[in-house]
Amino acid sequence: MTEAVIEVINLTKRFRMEGTRQMRTAVDGISFSVYKGEILGLLGESGCGKTTLARMLMHLVPATEGKILLDGTEVQSLPERQFRKLRGKIQMVYQNPFDSLDPSKKIKSLLEEPMKIWFPGMRAEERNRRILSALAECGLPEDSLSKKPAGFSGGQLQRISIARALLAQPEILIADEVVSALDVTIQAQILRLLVKMRKEHHLTILFITHDLSVARSISDRIMVMQEGKIKGIGRPDAVLENAQDDYIRALDKAVFTFAGAVPE
Repeated sequence: MTEAVIEVINLTKRFRMEGTRQMRTAVDGISFSVYKGEILGLLGESGCGKTTLARMLMHLVPATEGKILLDGTEVQSLPERQFRKLRGKIQMVYQNPFDSLDPSKKIKSLLEEPMKIWFPGMRAEERNRRILSALAECGLPEDSLSKKPAGFSGGQLQRISIARALLAQPEILIADEVVSALDVTIQAQILRLLVKMRKEHHLTILFITHDLSVARSISDRIMVMQEGKIKGIGRPDAVLENAQDDYIRALDKAVFTFAGAVPE
């Protein structure tokens, strides 16, 4: 792995604590790279800064200090109008699909939206063809298009969310705790789908989780965060077996909750 598609340099995010003048540091001067075609597992407990980092990468919250480069382009200070040209490169799938999919709209409308945004000149026939292809890839029947989100299980909605993100034809996919609300059997199905999509669509994936067993099952490398700092980064076994940090050693001794098989 030599080609970095994301480079983060001394990145910091501070928030003012509500009702006070005090500042809280959510991400604390971190630096790392994500390489083309890899799955980097971002691992840490709730509140460690994982989602804040993801939101900065998505240009949803501004960085306080530091740099973010996408394919070599510095983006952290770009106005939204300029970043919009790059937004199709990086898409995000969220933890709770019930919150990220408009319950009042049918699935066809929800999947057409990114197509109309990113490919405004595309003919309706081509949009429909790509939508049907994405549904099939994600293991969903064609009649899903006529239903609303309430008609699906959590696992099915997560598949729809993945299909919607892929319709933008991104290079980078951020998956933020996408299996944490699912039972183990459905977790394995979604993880297999992500591995398959990585291979077939040449994706780079930043996979965010608090579960070590899930991270080890899918990731080429893992990056461990605690209190906004990076505690270790590298291949899972190397990070965990050679750790000098107490937090990483505690993670390695934690009970594995995921026992599904995820093929390479």
